[in-house]
Amino acid sequence: MTDAVPMVQMIPVNQINVLNPRSRNKIVFQGIVSNISNIGLKKPITVARRSEPVDGKSYDLVCGQGRLEAFIALGQSEIPAIIKDASREECFLMSLVENVARRQIPRWNYFAKSITSSPEAIP
Repeated sequence: MTDAVPMVQMIPVNQINVLNPRSRNKIVFQGIVSNISNIGLKKPITVARRSEPVDGKSYDLVCGQGRLEAFIALGQSEIPAIIKDASREECFLMSLVENVARRQIPRWNYFAKSITSSPEAIP
């Protein structure tokens, strides 16, 4: 069994829609910008191609909002990205999983249950 290595492509930053935007501490953000400026991007962002562009944007961001915003702050017009085949719902789910994994939230079980529950069942 072989695992396919995902292909990285350069994507115009102005073609990417952030589906699940979140605010970031300015000091943390400056650290991201500084690291990318000094070292380069260690991990490409993940996007999903839209079936039809909306407001001139052809991709939905799955993971990497901080990296995307840092590239924009550095004046870059393109960013390395892995393109996934995913619906908007799958993009939201992958984004949630990535955020929970990054933060290592102790209540991960609550989030896992909320994903499979109807909105009425979430407290």
